[in-house]
Amino acid sequence: MATLVVADDESLVTDFLTFLLECEGHAVHVASNGRQALKVIDEVRPALIITDLMMPVMPGLQLAQTLRESAKFSHLPIILCSSVADPVAQHELHLFTAILRKPYPPARLINLVNENIDATG
Repeated sequence: MATLVVADDESLVTDFLTFLLECEGHAVHVASNGRQALKVIDEVRPALIITDLMMPVMPGLQLAQTLRESAKFSHLPIILCSSVADPVAQHELHLFTAILRKPYPPARLINLVNENIDATG
């Protein structure tokens, strides 16, 4: 269906999301931090990105800022998944297509992914 990148430093999370999203027919590529995600994104040209907020090397907020500043990737939908109560400031909300608070129902993530892939064509 679509190529996705999941960035999270917790392997249990990336393993679960890979299983969940591959069951929906998506190709999933994993990165353990934002810097690694940028390399993967440049290589695979995904339709959508799912990222955690707090990761080593480069956190999800910096990943989103970098992508929004990029002519090649500024259009990509980015879903932030975080256990932090208020993960981003009001003036940073525009960086993300959606924000999910962990734990969230897996069906909610699947719906967001499918809606945003459909919206981007």
